Amino acid sequence: MPDNLVRIEFLKKLHLFRGLSDAELASVAAELKEKTYFQADTVFEEGTQADALYIIFEGRVNISRRVKNRQVKLASLVKGDYFGEQGLLKGRVHNATVIAEPNTIVLILFRVPFAQLFKKTASLRHNFDIMIYSRKLASELHFNWLAENEVIYFLARKHQFLLFRALVAPTLAFIPIFSVLALAFLFNSALFGLIGGFFLVADCAWGFWRYLDWGNDYYIVTNQRVIWLEKVIALYDSRIEAGVATILSVSTEIDFWGRRWDYGTVVVRTFTGQIRLDFVRHPMQAAAMIEEYWNRAKEGGKKADEETMSRTIRAKLGYKKAEPPPTAVPVAPAKQASVKKISPLAAWWANLFRMRTEDGNTITYHKHIYGFFRDSAFYMLGFMTLLVLIFVWPMLFGSAIPSWVLTFVIFGMAVLFGFVVYEYVDWKNDIYQVTSEQIIDVTRKPFGTEDRKAAPLENILSTEYKRTGILGMLLNFGTVYIMVGGAQFHFQDVADPPSVQQDITRRQQGRQLKKREGEAASDRERMSEWLKVYHRTIEEIEQEKRRSNPANPE
Repeated sequence: MPDNLVRIEFLKKLHLFRGLSDAELASVAAELKEKTYFQADTVFEEGTQADALYIIFEGRVNISRRVKNRQVKLASLVKGDYFGEQGLLKGRVHNATVIAEPNTIVLILFRVPFAQLFKKTASLRHNFDIMIYSRKLASELHFNWLAENEVIYFLARKHQFLLFRALVAPTLAFIPIFSVLALAFLFNSALFGLIGGFFLVADCAWGFWRYLDWGNDYYIVTNQRVIWLEKVIALYDSRIEAGVATILSVSTEIDFWGRRWDYGTVVVRTFTGQIRLDFVRHPMQAAAMIEEYWNRAKEGGKKADEETMSRTIRAKLGYKKAEPPPTAVPVAPAKQASVKKISPLAAWWANLFRMRTEDGNTITYHKHIYGFFRDSAFYMLGFMTLLVLIFVWPMLFGSAIPSWVLTFVIFGMAVLFGFVVYEYVDWKNDIYQVTSEQIIDVTRKPFGTEDRKAAPLENILSTEYKRTGILGMLLNFGTVYIMVGGAQFHFQDVADPPSVQQDITRRQQGRQLKKREGEAASDRERMSEWLKVYHRTIEEIEQEKRRSNPANPE
Protein backbone atom coordinates (compact mmCIF):
# COMPACT_ATOMS: atom_id res chain seq x y z
CA MET A 1 0.00 0.00 0.00
CA PRO A 2 1.64 3.30 -1.07
CA ASP A 3 1.96 5.87 1.71
CA ASN A 4 1.43 9.62 1.26
CA LEU A 5 5.06 10.37 0.30
CA VAL A 6 5.01 7.68 -2.39
CA ARG A 7 1.71 9.05 -3.68
CA ILE A 8 3.10 12.59 -3.84
CA GLU A 9 6.11 11.46 -5.87
CA PHE A 10 3.77 9.53 -8.15
CA LEU A 11 1.46 12.54 -8.64
CA LYS A 12 4.42 14.78 -9.52
CA LYS A 13 4.96 12.74 -12.69
CA LEU A 14 1.38 13.21 -13.90
CA HIS A 15 0.52 16.23 -16.05
CA LEU A 16 -2.84 16.50 -14.26
CA PHE A 17 -1.04 17.77 -11.17
CA ARG A 18 1.84 19.61 -12.81
CA GLY A 19 2.57 22.98 -11.20
CA LEU A 20 1.11 22.13 -7.78
CA SER A 21 3.19 22.77 -4.68
CA ASP A 22 4.14 19.95 -2.31
CA ALA A 23 1.47 21.14 0.13
CA GLU A 24 -1.19 21.08 -2.61
CA LEU A 25 -0.02 17.65 -3.76
CA ALA A 26 -0.25 16.44 -0.17
CA SER A 27 -3.88 17.61 -0.06
CA VAL A 28 -4.63 15.70 -3.24
CA ALA A 29 -2.80 12.57 -2.01
CA ALA A 30 -4.75 12.62 1.24
CA GLU A 31 -8.06 12.58 -0.66
CA LEU A 32 -7.14 9.60 -2.83
CA LYS A 33 -8.77 6.31 -1.97
CA GLU A 34 -7.04 3.09 -2.86
CA LYS A 35 -8.39 -0.17 -4.25
CA THR A 36 -6.40 -3.28 -5.14
CA TYR A 37 -7.67 -5.90 -7.59
CA PHE A 38 -5.93 -9.17 -6.78
CA GLN A 39 -7.89 -10.95 -9.50
CA ALA A 40 -9.41 -9.80 -12.76
CA ASP A 41 -12.48 -7.78 -11.80
CA THR A 42 -14.79 -5.06 -13.09
CA VAL A 43 -13.98 -1.51 -11.97
CA PHE A 44 -17.26 -0.15 -13.35
CA GLU A 45 -19.71 -1.04 -16.08
CA GLU A 46 -21.02 0.96 -19.01
CA GLY A 47 -24.17 2.90 -18.16
CA THR A 48 -23.52 3.15 -14.40
CA GLN A 49 -23.28 6.51 -12.64
CA ALA A 50 -19.85 8.19 -12.87
CA ASP A 51 -18.67 9.95 -9.72
CA ALA A 52 -14.87 9.61 -9.58
CA LEU A 53 -11.55 9.77 -11.40
CA TYR A 54 -9.47 6.57 -11.40
CA ILE A 55 -5.67 6.68 -11.65
CA ILE A 56 -3.70 3.48 -12.25
CA PHE A 57 -0.90 3.24 -9.69
CA GLU A 58 0.16 -0.28 -10.69
CA GLY A 59 -1.02 -2.86 -13.22
CA ARG A 60 -3.29 -2.59 -16.25
CA VAL A 61 -6.98 -2.16 -17.12
CA ASN A 62 -8.87 -2.95 -20.33
CA ILE A 63 -11.62 -0.66 -21.64
CA SER A 64 -14.44 -1.96 -23.82
CA ARG A 65 -17.79 -0.75 -25.12
CA ARG A 66 -20.90 -2.60 -26.24
CA VAL A 67 -21.45 -2.21 -29.99
CA LYS A 68 -24.35 -4.10 -31.61
CA ASN A 69 -24.69 -6.61 -28.78
CA ARG A 70 -20.99 -7.42 -28.51
CA GLN A 71 -18.13 -6.03 -26.40
CA VAL A 72 -15.49 -4.22 -28.45
CA LYS A 73 -12.13 -3.51 -26.83
CA LEU A 74 -11.19 0.16 -27.07
CA ALA A 75 -7.84 0.37 -25.29
CA SER A 76 -5.54 -0.93 -22.57
CA LEU A 77 -4.31 1.55 -19.97
CA VAL A 78 -1.24 1.13 -17.77
CA LYS A 79 0.49 2.78 -14.81
CA GLY A 80 0.04 6.57 -14.87
CA ASP A 81 -3.07 6.48 -17.07
CA TYR A 82 -6.46 7.62 -15.80
CA PHE A 83 -10.10 7.07 -16.69
CA GLY A 84 -13.62 7.89 -15.50
CA GLU A 85 -13.11 11.65 -15.85
CA GLN A 86 -16.76 12.12 -16.93
CA GLY A 87 -17.81 11.80 -13.30
CA LEU A 88 -15.63 14.59 -11.94
CA LEU A 89 -17.44 17.70 -13.09
CA LYS A 90 -20.86 16.67 -14.37
CA GLY A 91 -21.56 13.29 -12.84
CA ARG A 92 -22.46 11.60 -16.13
CA VAL A 93 -22.86 7.89 -16.70
CA HIS A 94 -19.90 5.79 -17.81
CA ASN A 95 -19.71 5.28 -21.57
CA ALA A 96 -17.53 2.16 -21.34
CA THR A 97 -16.77 -0.87 -19.18
CA VAL A 98 -13.40 -1.10 -17.40
CA ILE A 99 -11.95 -4.41 -16.20
CA ALA A 100 -8.78 -4.52 -14.09
CA GLU A 101 -6.18 -7.23 -14.61
CA PRO A 102 -4.82 -9.15 -11.57
CA ASN A 103 -2.61 -7.21 -9.08
CA THR A 104 -3.79 -3.80 -10.24
CA ILE A 105 -3.81 -0.88 -7.79
CA VAL A 106 -6.13 2.04 -8.54
CA LEU A 107 -6.20 5.42 -6.80
CA ILE A 108 -9.69 6.97 -6.72
CA LEU A 109 -10.55 10.67 -6.44
CA PHE A 110 -14.27 11.14 -5.81
CA ARG A 111 -16.23 14.10 -7.14
CA VAL A 112 -17.06 15.89 -3.87
CA PRO A 113 -13.47 16.13 -2.53
CA PHE A 114 -12.27 16.94 -6.04
CA ALA A 115 -14.69 19.89 -6.25
CA GLN A 116 -13.30 21.20 -2.96
CA LEU A 117 -9.73 20.84 -4.23
CA PHE A 118 -10.76 22.49 -7.51
CA LYS A 119 -11.90 25.59 -5.64
CA LYS A 120 -8.80 25.79 -3.46
CA THR A 121 -6.22 24.94 -6.16
CA ALA A 122 -6.48 27.15 -9.24
CA SER A 123 -3.66 25.29 -11.05
CA LEU A 124 -5.85 22.21 -11.34
CA ARG A 125 -8.38 23.95 -13.57
CA HIS A 126 -6.24 24.26 -16.72
CA ASN A 127 -4.66 20.84 -16.20
CA PHE A 128 -8.03 19.12 -16.09
CA ASP A 129 -9.52 21.38 -18.74
CA ILE A 130 -7.04 20.24 -21.41
CA MET A 131 -7.51 16.61 -20.37
CA ILE A 132 -11.30 16.74 -20.59
CA TYR A 133 -11.15 18.66 -23.89
CA SER A 134 -8.81 16.04 -25.38
CA ARG A 135 -10.99 13.15 -24.23
CA LYS A 136 -14.12 14.88 -25.57
CA LEU A 137 -12.58 15.41 -29.01
CA ALA A 138 -11.25 11.84 -29.07
CA SER A 139 -14.73 10.47 -28.37
CA GLU A 140 -16.23 12.55 -31.22
CA LEU A 141 -13.59 11.77 -33.85
CA HIS A 142 -12.42 8.49 -35.33
CA PHE A 143 -8.99 8.00 -36.88
CA ASN A 144 -8.99 4.62 -38.58
CA TRP A 145 -5.23 4.75 -39.21
CA LEU A 146 -4.36 4.36 -35.52
CA ALA A 147 -2.68 1.07 -34.56
CA GLU A 148 -4.56 -1.54 -32.53
CA ASN A 149 -2.83 -0.74 -29.22
CA GLU A 150 -2.36 2.97 -29.89
CA VAL A 151 -4.00 5.26 -27.33
CA ILE A 152 -4.67 8.98 -27.87
CA TYR A 153 -3.47 10.99 -24.88
CA PHE A 154 -3.61 14.52 -26.29
CA LEU A 155 -5.88 15.83 -29.05
CA ALA A 156 -6.51 19.49 -29.81
CA ARG A 157 -7.54 21.95 -32.47
CA LYS A 158 -5.95 25.34 -32.86
CA HIS A 159 -7.07 28.02 -30.39
CA GLN A 160 -10.31 29.92 -31.07
CA PHE A 161 -8.26 33.13 -31.33
CA LEU A 162 -7.04 31.90 -34.71
CA LEU A 163 -10.67 31.38 -35.77
CA PHE A 164 -11.60 34.90 -34.65
CA ARG A 165 -8.64 36.30 -36.58
CA ALA A 166 -9.61 34.32 -39.69
CA LEU A 167 -13.18 35.66 -39.50
CA VAL A 168 -12.14 39.32 -39.27
CA ALA A 169 -11.93 39.81 -43.06
CA PRO A 170 -15.31 38.16 -43.84
CA THR A 171 -16.90 40.16 -41.01
CA LEU A 172 -15.49 43.49 -42.26
CA ALA A 173 -16.65 42.60 -45.75
CA PHE A 174 -20.24 42.77 -44.48
CA ILE A 175 -19.95 46.59 -44.15
CA PRO A 176 -19.78 47.42 -47.90
CA ILE A 177 -22.19 44.58 -48.68
CA PHE A 178 -24.82 45.96 -46.32
CA SER A 179 -24.19 49.42 -47.77
CA VAL A 180 -25.05 48.09 -51.22
CA LEU A 181 -28.15 46.35 -49.86
CA ALA A 182 -29.17 49.57 -48.09
CA LEU A 183 -28.85 51.50 -51.36
CA ALA A 184 -30.95 48.83 -53.08
CA PHE A 185 -33.64 49.28 -50.42
CA LEU A 186 -33.55 53.12 -50.51
CA PHE A 187 -33.64 53.44 -54.30
CA ASN A 188 -35.65 50.28 -54.90
CA SER A 189 -32.87 49.09 -57.26
CA ALA A 190 -33.06 45.48 -58.40
CA LEU A 191 -29.50 45.68 -59.77
CA PHE A 192 -28.03 46.79 -56.42
CA GLY A 193 -30.12 44.13 -54.68
CA LEU A 194 -28.83 41.41 -57.00
CA ILE A 195 -25.21 42.54 -56.59
CA GLY A 196 -25.54 42.85 -52.81
CA GLY A 197 -27.27 39.46 -52.52
CA PHE A 198 -24.58 37.75 -54.60
CA PHE A 199 -21.73 39.17 -52.51
CA LEU A 200 -23.63 38.42 -49.27
CA VAL A 201 -23.91 34.74 -50.20
CA ALA A 202 -20.26 34.67 -51.30
CA ASP A 203 -19.13 36.32 -48.06
CA CYS A 204 -21.12 33.87 -45.91
CA ALA A 205 -19.59 30.98 -47.86
CA TRP A 206 -16.13 32.51 -47.34
CA GLY A 207 -16.68 32.76 -43.60
CA PHE A 208 -18.07 29.22 -43.38
CA TRP A 209 -15.13 27.88 -45.38
CA ARG A 210 -12.69 29.58 -42.99
CA TYR A 211 -14.51 28.03 -40.03
CA LEU A 212 -14.27 24.56 -41.58
CA ASP A 213 -10.62 25.17 -42.42
CA TRP A 214 -9.89 26.04 -38.78
CA GLY A 215 -11.69 22.94 -37.53
CA ASN A 216 -9.85 20.52 -39.85
CA ASP A 217 -6.37 20.86 -38.28
CA TYR A 218 -5.52 18.59 -35.34
CA TYR A 219 -2.57 17.97 -33.06
CA ILE A 220 -2.38 14.43 -31.66
CA VAL A 221 -0.07 12.74 -29.16
CA THR A 222 -0.42 8.99 -28.67
CA ASN A 223 1.60 6.44 -26.76
CA GLN A 224 3.61 5.89 -29.97
CA ARG A 225 3.92 9.15 -31.92
CA VAL A 226 3.37 12.91 -32.25
CA ILE A 227 1.12 13.86 -35.19
CA TRP A 228 0.12 17.06 -36.95
CA LEU A 229 -2.92 16.75 -39.23
CA GLU A 230 -3.52 19.62 -41.63
CA LYS A 231 -6.30 19.83 -44.19
CA VAL A 232 -7.61 22.49 -46.55
CA ILE A 233 -10.98 21.42 -47.92
CA ALA A 234 -10.76 20.08 -51.49
CA LEU A 235 -7.22 21.45 -51.87
CA TYR A 236 -4.73 20.00 -49.40
CA ASP A 237 -4.34 17.16 -46.91
CA SER A 238 -1.20 16.37 -44.92
CA ARG A 239 -0.07 14.32 -41.94
CA ILE A 240 3.35 14.82 -40.34
CA GLU A 241 4.41 12.46 -37.57
CA ALA A 242 7.39 11.35 -35.56
CA GLY A 243 7.78 8.51 -33.10
CA VAL A 244 7.83 9.31 -29.38
CA ALA A 245 11.24 7.61 -29.20
CA THR A 246 12.68 10.25 -31.59
CA ILE A 247 11.75 13.21 -29.33
CA LEU A 248 14.74 15.20 -28.05
CA SER A 249 13.03 18.06 -26.21
CA VAL A 250 9.71 19.83 -25.68
CA SER A 251 9.45 23.61 -25.28
CA THR A 252 6.88 26.41 -25.55
CA GLU A 253 6.76 29.79 -27.29
CA ILE A 254 4.18 32.32 -26.04
CA ASP A 255 3.83 35.91 -27.27
CA PHE A 256 1.95 38.87 -25.77
CA TRP A 257 -1.44 37.93 -27.19
CA GLY A 258 -0.83 34.32 -26.29
CA ARG A 259 -0.43 35.29 -22.63
CA ARG A 260 -3.65 37.29 -22.81
CA TRP A 261 -5.69 34.59 -24.56
CA ASP A 262 -3.85 31.57 -23.12
CA TYR A 263 -2.47 30.07 -26.33
CA GLY A 264 0.99 29.42 -27.67
CA THR A 265 3.22 27.09 -29.66
CA VAL A 266 4.51 23.77 -28.36
CA VAL A 267 7.75 22.87 -30.15
CA VAL A 268 8.54 19.15 -30.24
CA ARG A 269 12.14 18.69 -31.42
CA THR A 270 13.04 15.36 -32.96
CA PHE A 271 16.05 13.90 -34.76
CA THR A 272 14.81 15.34 -38.07
CA GLY A 273 13.87 18.81 -36.91
CA GLN A 274 10.77 20.00 -35.14
CA ILE A 275 7.01 19.62 -35.15
CA ARG A 276 5.35 22.89 -34.21
CA LEU A 277 1.95 22.72 -32.59
CA ASP A 278 0.85 26.32 -33.22
CA PHE A 279 -1.99 28.16 -31.45
CA VAL A 280 -2.51 25.42 -28.83
CA ARG A 281 -4.82 26.12 -25.87
CA HIS A 282 -3.04 26.01 -22.49
CA PRO A 283 0.42 25.51 -24.06
CA MET A 284 2.21 24.93 -20.73
CA GLN A 285 -0.19 22.13 -19.82
CA ALA A 286 0.01 20.66 -23.33
CA ALA A 287 3.82 20.61 -23.18
CA ALA A 288 3.67 18.97 -19.74
CA MET A 289 1.38 16.27 -21.12
CA ILE A 290 3.74 15.52 -24.01
CA GLU A 291 6.75 15.46 -21.67
CA GLU A 292 4.98 13.04 -19.34
CA TYR A 293 4.34 10.43 -22.01
CA TRP A 294 7.78 10.94 -23.53
CA ASN A 295 9.41 10.29 -20.13
CA ARG A 296 7.06 7.41 -19.48
CA ALA A 297 8.10 5.76 -22.75
CA LYS A 298 11.76 6.08 -21.75
CA GLU A 299 11.12 4.70 -18.25
CA GLY A 300 9.05 1.83 -19.63
CA GLY A 301 11.85 0.81 -21.98
CA LYS A 302 14.42 1.04 -19.21
CA LYS A 303 12.31 -1.08 -16.84
CA ALA A 304 11.72 -3.72 -19.50
CA ASP A 305 15.47 -3.89 -20.18
CA GLU A 306 16.20 -4.28 -16.46
CA GLU A 307 13.69 -7.12 -16.07
CA THR A 308 15.05 -8.93 -19.10
CA MET A 309 18.64 -8.46 -17.84
CA SER A 310 17.66 -9.89 -14.46
CA ARG A 311 16.18 -13.00 -16.08
CA THR A 312 19.25 -13.47 -18.28
CA ILE A 313 21.68 -13.20 -15.34
CA ARG A 314 19.62 -15.62 -13.27
CA ALA A 315 19.65 -18.11 -16.13
CA LYS A 316 23.44 -17.78 -16.57
CA LEU A 317 24.10 -18.34 -12.86
CA GLY A 318 21.63 -21.17 -12.65
CA TYR A 319 19.02 -19.37 -10.51
CA LYS A 320 15.86 -19.49 -12.54
CA LYS A 321 12.95 -17.46 -11.24
CA ALA A 322 9.73 -19.40 -10.79
CA GLU A 323 7.14 -18.33 -13.31
CA PRO A 324 3.38 -18.63 -12.64
CA PRO A 325 1.74 -21.41 -14.64
CA PRO A 326 0.21 -20.13 -17.86
CA THR A 327 -3.53 -19.73 -17.91
CA ALA A 328 -5.19 -22.10 -20.31
CA VAL A 329 -7.17 -20.21 -22.89
CA PRO A 330 -9.70 -22.18 -24.91
CA VAL A 331 -9.06 -21.80 -28.59
CA ALA A 332 -11.87 -22.22 -31.06
CA PRO A 333 -11.07 -24.52 -33.95
CA ALA A 334 -10.06 -22.60 -37.02
CA LYS A 335 -12.49 -22.61 -39.88
CA GLN A 336 -11.32 -23.94 -43.19
CA ALA A 337 -10.82 -21.02 -45.53
CA SER A 338 -12.64 -21.51 -48.79
CA VAL A 339 -10.44 -20.87 -51.79
CA LYS A 340 -12.22 -19.57 -54.83
CA LYS A 341 -10.55 -20.49 -58.09
CA ILE A 342 -10.39 -17.85 -60.79
CA SER A 343 -9.38 -18.16 -64.38
CA PRO A 344 -5.99 -16.88 -65.62
CA LEU A 345 -7.80 -14.25 -67.69
CA ALA A 346 -9.72 -13.01 -64.62
CA ALA A 347 -6.51 -12.94 -62.59
CA TRP A 348 -4.74 -10.95 -65.34
CA TRP A 349 -7.61 -8.47 -65.49
CA ALA A 350 -7.72 -8.10 -61.70
CA ASN A 351 -4.02 -7.23 -61.59
CA LEU A 352 -4.02 -5.05 -64.71
CA PHE A 353 -4.47 -1.74 -62.85
CA ARG A 354 -3.92 -2.84 -59.24
CA MET A 355 -2.11 -0.13 -57.31
CA ARG A 356 -1.26 -2.10 -54.15
CA THR A 357 -0.25 -5.74 -53.82
CA GLU A 358 0.96 -7.66 -50.79
CA ASP A 359 3.08 -10.77 -51.29
CA GLY A 360 4.37 -12.26 -48.05
CA ASN A 361 6.33 -9.56 -46.21
CA THR A 362 6.55 -7.25 -49.23
CA ILE A 363 4.01 -4.55 -50.03
CA THR A 364 4.31 -3.10 -53.54
CA TYR A 365 2.73 0.21 -54.60
CA HIS A 366 2.26 1.62 -58.08
CA LYS A 367 1.42 5.22 -58.85
CA HIS A 368 -2.25 6.09 -59.05
CA ILE A 369 -3.90 4.97 -62.26
CA TYR A 370 -4.81 8.61 -62.93
CA GLY A 371 -1.16 9.17 -63.92
CA PHE A 372 -1.35 6.52 -66.65
CA PHE A 373 -4.57 7.91 -68.12
CA ARG A 374 -3.22 11.46 -67.90
CA ASP A 375 0.01 10.58 -69.77
CA SER A 376 -1.71 8.42 -72.39
CA ALA A 377 -4.88 10.52 -72.88
CA PHE A 378 -3.59 12.11 -76.11
CA TYR A 379 -2.78 8.72 -77.68
CA MET A 380 -6.09 7.19 -76.51
CA LEU A 381 -8.01 10.11 -77.97
CA GLY A 382 -6.18 9.78 -81.29
CA PHE A 383 -6.78 6.02 -81.35
CA MET A 384 -10.51 6.46 -80.69
CA THR A 385 -10.73 9.24 -83.31
CA LEU A 386 -9.22 7.01 -86.01
CA LEU A 387 -11.44 4.10 -84.96
CA VAL A 388 -14.55 6.27 -85.22
CA LEU A 389 -13.35 7.55 -88.59
CA ILE A 390 -13.53 4.03 -90.05
CA PHE A 391 -17.23 3.78 -89.19
CA VAL A 392 -18.31 7.34 -90.02
CA TRP A 393 -16.43 7.62 -93.35
CA PRO A 394 -19.32 6.19 -95.42
CA MET A 395 -21.78 8.57 -93.75
CA LEU A 396 -19.53 11.58 -94.31
CA PHE A 397 -18.45 10.90 -97.91
CA GLY A 398 -21.14 8.50 -99.17
CA SER A 399 -18.65 5.83 -100.24
CA ALA A 400 -16.54 3.07 -98.74
CA ILE A 401 -13.27 4.13 -97.18
CA PRO A 402 -10.42 3.89 -99.73
CA SER A 403 -7.87 1.17 -99.10
CA TRP A 404 -4.96 3.61 -98.89
CA VAL A 405 -6.83 5.65 -96.24
CA LEU A 406 -7.74 2.47 -94.35
CA THR A 407 -4.10 1.40 -94.42
CA PHE A 408 -3.02 4.78 -93.14
CA VAL A 409 -5.68 4.72 -90.38
CA ILE A 410 -4.79 1.18 -89.25
CA PHE A 411 -1.09 2.07 -89.22
CA GLY A 412 -1.84 5.19 -87.17
CA MET A 413 -3.97 3.18 -84.74
CA ALA A 414 -1.17 0.63 -84.32
CA VAL A 415 1.35 3.41 -83.60
CA LEU A 416 -0.97 5.12 -81.12
CA PHE A 417 -1.79 1.81 -79.44
CA GLY A 418 1.94 1.16 -79.15
CA PHE A 419 2.36 4.50 -77.36
CA VAL A 420 -0.47 3.58 -74.98
CA VAL A 421 1.22 0.25 -74.25
CA TYR A 422 4.51 2.10 -73.70
CA GLU A 423 2.86 4.46 -71.21
CA TYR A 424 1.26 1.50 -69.40
CA VAL A 425 4.58 -0.36 -69.12
CA ASP A 426 6.23 2.86 -67.96
CA TRP A 427 3.51 3.28 -65.31
CA LYS A 428 3.78 -0.36 -64.24
CA ASN A 429 7.59 -0.25 -64.02
CA ASP A 430 7.69 2.50 -61.37
CA ILE A 431 7.20 0.76 -58.04
CA TYR A 432 7.62 1.52 -54.36
CA GLN A 433 8.07 -1.33 -51.91
CA VAL A 434 8.02 -1.79 -48.16
CA THR A 435 9.50 -5.04 -46.88
CA SER A 436 10.11 -6.23 -43.33
CA GLU A 437 13.60 -4.68 -43.48
CA GLN A 438 13.70 -1.77 -45.94
CA ILE A 439 11.91 0.64 -48.26
CA ILE A 440 12.64 0.51 -51.98
CA ASP A 441 12.06 3.03 -54.78
CA VAL A 442 12.45 1.66 -58.32
CA THR A 443 12.13 3.82 -61.45
CA ARG A 444 12.59 2.00 -64.75
CA LYS A 445 12.03 3.25 -68.28
CA PRO A 446 10.96 0.79 -70.98
CA PHE A 447 14.05 0.02 -73.11
CA GLY A 448 15.94 2.37 -70.77
CA THR A 449 17.83 2.51 -67.49
CA GLU A 450 16.69 1.51 -64.03
CA ASP A 451 17.19 3.68 -60.94
CA ARG A 452 16.85 1.82 -57.62
CA LYS A 453 17.12 3.31 -54.14
CA ALA A 454 16.76 1.48 -50.84
CA ALA A 455 17.08 2.32 -47.15
CA PRO A 456 16.73 0.28 -43.94
CA LEU A 457 13.47 0.77 -42.05
CA GLU A 458 15.28 1.45 -38.78
CA ASN A 459 16.93 4.52 -40.32
CA ILE A 460 13.58 6.23 -40.99
CA LEU A 461 13.28 9.33 -38.80
CA SER A 462 9.90 10.72 -39.81
CA THR A 463 7.16 10.38 -42.43
CA GLU A 464 4.73 12.84 -44.00
CA TYR A 465 2.07 12.65 -46.67
CA LYS A 466 0.42 15.35 -48.75
CA ARG A 467 -2.65 15.34 -50.97
CA THR A 468 -2.88 18.51 -53.03
CA GLY A 469 -5.41 19.87 -55.48
CA ILE A 470 -9.02 18.97 -56.13
CA LEU A 471 -8.10 15.86 -58.14
CA GLY A 472 -5.76 14.64 -55.42
CA MET A 473 -8.55 14.95 -52.86
CA LEU A 474 -11.30 13.47 -55.04
CA LEU A 475 -9.24 10.57 -56.41
CA ASN A 476 -7.33 10.10 -53.13
CA PHE A 477 -3.73 10.17 -54.30
CA GLY A 478 -0.68 12.07 -53.15
CA THR A 479 2.96 11.82 -52.13
CA VAL A 480 4.47 10.20 -49.05
CA TYR A 481 7.75 11.75 -47.88
CA ILE A 482 10.12 9.53 -45.85
CA MET A 483 13.06 11.19 -44.11
CA VAL A 484 16.03 8.79 -43.91
CA GLY A 485 19.11 10.40 -42.39
CA GLY A 486 19.93 13.39 -44.56
CA ALA A 487 18.04 12.02 -47.59
CA GLN A 488 14.36 11.99 -48.43
CA PHE A 489 12.41 9.31 -50.29
CA HIS A 490 9.33 10.31 -52.31
CA PHE A 491 6.56 7.76 -52.89
CA GLN A 492 5.01 9.98 -55.53
CA ASP A 493 1.37 9.96 -56.64
CA VAL A 494 0.47 6.79 -54.71
CA ALA A 495 -3.14 5.87 -54.05
CA ASP A 496 -4.47 6.41 -50.51
CA PRO A 497 -1.29 8.04 -49.09
CA PRO A 498 -2.48 7.85 -45.44
CA SER A 499 -2.61 4.05 -45.71
CA VAL A 500 0.83 3.95 -47.34
CA GLN A 501 2.23 6.05 -44.50
CA GLN A 502 0.54 3.74 -42.01
CA ASP A 503 2.07 0.66 -43.67
CA ILE A 504 5.53 2.23 -43.48
CA THR A 505 5.10 3.27 -39.85
CA ARG A 506 3.85 -0.16 -38.83
CA ARG A 507 6.73 -1.96 -40.56
CA GLN A 508 9.24 0.55 -39.19
CA GLN A 509 8.05 0.06 -35.62
CA GLY A 510 8.22 -3.71 -35.99
CA ARG A 511 11.73 -3.53 -37.44
CA GLN A 512 12.97 -1.13 -34.75
CA LEU A 513 11.52 -3.36 -32.04
CA LYS A 514 13.18 -6.43 -33.52
CA LYS A 515 16.52 -4.64 -33.84
CA ARG A 516 16.37 -3.30 -30.28
CA GLU A 517 15.54 -6.75 -28.99
CA GLY A 518 18.51 -8.21 -30.89
CA GLU A 519 20.91 -5.54 -29.64
CA ALA A 520 19.59 -5.84 -26.08
CA ALA A 521 19.93 -9.64 -26.23
CA SER A 522 23.57 -9.29 -27.34
CA ASP A 523 24.30 -6.79 -24.56
CA ARG A 524 22.61 -9.01 -21.98
CA GLU A 525 24.53 -12.04 -23.18
CA ARG A 526 27.83 -10.18 -22.96
CA MET A 527 27.03 -8.71 -19.55
CA SER A 528 25.84 -12.03 -18.14
CA GLU A 529 29.04 -13.70 -19.36
CA TRP A 530 31.08 -11.09 -17.50
CA LEU A 531 29.03 -11.63 -14.37
CA LYS A 532 29.40 -15.37 -14.72
CA VAL A 533 33.16 -14.97 -14.95
CA TYR A 534 33.06 -12.61 -11.95
CA HIS A 535 30.96 -15.09 -9.97
CA ARG A 536 33.35 -17.96 -10.85
CA THR A 537 36.39 -15.85 -9.97
CA ILE A 538 34.95 -15.01 -6.54
CA GLU A 539 34.33 -18.73 -5.89
CA GLU A 540 37.91 -19.57 -6.95
CA ILE A 541 39.28 -16.89 -4.61
CA GLU A 542 37.23 -18.28 -1.72
CA GLN A 543 38.48 -21.81 -2.46
CA GLU A 544 42.09 -20.58 -2.56
CA LYS A 545 41.60 -18.87 0.81
CA ARG A 546 40.22 -22.08 2.31
CA ARG A 547 43.11 -24.17 0.93
CA SER A 548 45.76 -21.73 2.17
CA ASN A 549 44.25 -21.51 5.65
CA PRO A 550 42.47 -24.81 6.43
CA ALA A 551 42.34 -24.00 10.17
CA ASN A 552 40.14 -20.97 9.53
CA PRO A 553 37.36 -21.81 7.07
CA GLU A 554 36.06 -18.27 7.35
